[in-house]
Amino acid sequence: MIQKEINKIKYLVEELQELPFGSIDSKNRTREVSLARMVVGGFIVCDLGVDLSKCARLMNRDRTSFYFYKKKHKEYLSDKRLYPEYVELYEKLYNIYMNYDDNMLGSSTKRNWLEQLDDLKQQQKAIDRKMLALEQESKLLGL
Repeated sequence: MIQKEINKIKYLVEELQELPFGSIDSKNRTREVSLARMVVGGFIVCDLGVDLSKCARLMNRDRTSFYFYKKKHKEYLSDKRLYPEYVELYEKLYNIYMNYDDNMLGSSTKRNWLEQLDDLKQQQKAIDRKMLALEQESKLLGL
């Protein structure tokens, strides 16, 4: 569920920047794509309060990238003259996403509920893997 919301945010920024679909997830390091990726990372970490390691897993990036996004996000918003393109894109994203009626990460209660749901899904996947391994082992033993 959180992955779907993160994807909504990424697609929204790609649309605002007129980038090709999926370019935020690519390895592309052009200025426009890097700007979009930084805005999405900063927004998710600083405004939505999603954990850094969870963000890294959801966006297929290294965790240290999100430390950088968080630091630069605070720096750029404290002095808007440093990177006005960043601030402009961030403000557009913030206004659009927070005004959606169906945003799932905008409130802390919804976000906590989604995080608990994702944790349960991860636990269920682990249980399924263990069950599969036990079934394979029982077949080998002839049970």
